[in-house]
Amino acid sequence: MKTSKHYLVDRSKREELIQTIGEGKVIATFTVDKHHRNGPELHSITNTGIIIIRNKRTKKMITKLIARPAQIKRYFKTFPKELEKILALAQEHTNLGYNLA
Repeated sequence: MKTSKHYLVDRSKREELIQTIGEGKVIATFTVDKHHRNGPELHSITNTGIIIIRNKRTKKMITKLIARPAQIKRYFKTFPKELEKILALAQEHTNLGYNLA
């Protein structure tokens, strides 16, 4: 996957944790338009509680996040059982301090 230079330089600790957790399989993708000069983003949530953010036009990966429960809740208005599992996993990651990397 193509990545931004920023991610490669500044997020090595986070990427190590993500590799430990496992990136997982994408279960949902949302288009997010923050009116950035490079255009809209695609935010993909995986079944291991990782959020992968890519540029919608270029598909270049901007960053990956180890999600906090509130981040996941913002994406969803309803909570099927699979999402409840991901929220519990995101809480566990938060308790372990993984999302601070």
